[in-house]
Amino acid sequence: MVALALAQYGSGAVITALLHPFGYAKVLMQVGHEPLAPESTTTFLFRKDVYVYPNIFKYLGHIKKVDGFTGLYRGVVPRILAGTVGNLVQYNIQDRIKLHEKKPKKKGKDELSILDGDDEEFVPWLKQFAKETSEDTLGRCCGVIVSHPFHVIMIRSMVQFIGRETQYNSIWSSTKEIYNHDGILGFFSGLVPRLIGEIIAIWVTSFLAKVINKYLIQENDLKSYTGAACGLIVSHFTYPFTLVTNVMAVNGSGLAAGSYPNMPLYNNWWDCMRYLSSEGDLKRGANAFWRMYKPKPTVLTKMRPKPTVVARKVK
Repeated sequence: MVALALAQYGSGAVITALLHPFGYAKVLMQVGHEPLAPESTTTFLFRKDVYVYPNIFKYLGHIKKVDGFTGLYRGVVPRILAGTVGNLVQYNIQDRIKLHEKKPKKKGKDELSILDGDDEEFVPWLKQFAKETSEDTLGRCCGVIVSHPFHVIMIRSMVQFIGRETQYNSIWSSTKEIYNHDGILGFFSGLVPRLIGEIIAIWVTSFLAKVINKYLIQENDLKSYTGAACGLIVSHFTYPFTLVTNVMAVNGSGLAAGSYPNMPLYNNWWDCMRYLSSEGDLKRGANAFWRMYKPKPTVLTKMRPKPTVVARKVK
């Protein structure tokens, strides 16, 4: 059992490491760093000339040119730690809940209604859904909270690329820097929008998957893929929370990427979301290949109410 668990976590860490450069480039896009000039292209549908930012592969080429091949793996260690710690906490809590509730059961109305599709028993089915999803939510939220300090370290170590800083080159130096600069709360920068996004994703994905499996899909082999497919769709709508999480993880950290003028200094995560929404940037970094060029606002910002942000100089 232990060997199987180690093999699963080990394989997950290897996959995370292999795909890390793409996640790294995406984080830099999310914080608004665009080091490459936009390119002219033509839209496929309307044959209109537009400017787009270079795709993710050219972005990775730029990172490699500046920092070399190993530079593509900035932040990979805290990323692996964040994923491993989060999963361990989540699965252990869920296992303890299931072990505590494990009792011999007879096939009652609740189970029959789910399996047989009896519409008259929808309320018991809904109660069962709420119970199971609440347990999943509890485990996931605990995993996110415990692993979030590693997530903050990961984001900050990545965005050092922009200002060429070195404070976050290791786990120890990162921990010391966050504590000295922000205190304990600094380890949980951006936690609230991340939790909100996770909760919405879990509940909506779970509900859609169960309804589709109950009413639309009959083949048992296909039902196992429904959750993943629904998760991909829901993640599109919860992406703004992921974006705000990563922006707030670096905002006001003392790094050039999170300081004025590269980034406004927000009062809180809600101000950050409002500002990005007013700029039409809530999907920034979501598309790695077709990325429309958007000039930074200058005079146009005076034509609408200013967002509630604080733009102060870093001491």
